[in-house]
Amino acid sequence: MKTYTEVHYEAEAERGLLPKGVRRTLYTIAGLILIGALYLIAVRGQALLLDLSAFSQRIFCL
Repeated sequence: MKTYTEVHYEAEAERGLLPKGVRRTLYTIAGLILIGALYLIAVRGQALLLDLSAFSQRIFCL
């Protein structure tokens, strides 16, 4: 026979920290951000590298 505390903790673990709708929304937003980043790298990859090079020269005064 399980105690109330054991049953309570099992229910908490089964339910998770976030409701299903919120978790799905967060995963969708994270996926869209990753897709956007991959798109920018694919389309503007060379320009991003040049910008990073210029930025690092400004920071480190090279």
